[in-house]
Amino acid sequence: MELWLLVAWALSGAALLFTHLLMAWRVFSGPLAAQWRYLGFLVPFLTPIVAWRGGNRLGPLTWLLFLVIYISARMVEV
Repeated sequence: MELWLLVAWALSGAALLFTHLLMAWRVFSGPLAAQWRYLGFLVPFLTPIVAWRGGNRLGPLTWLLFLVIYISARMVEV
């Protein structure tokens, strides 16, 4: 495995995780109804959707960008 690929995979994965945790925290402390907050906080793949519904546009778009980079780096590895 090449070093640049490993670095891209690790950094994009770390950025994806960090963005996801920030988005989950904002969903949990946001203005949405309680059932949406808990659903977005506890179910990981719903967090970007609930964040988008709560008015957070930058978080889900950044999360999607890092997800595409992460998947692309993983596909190059195969």
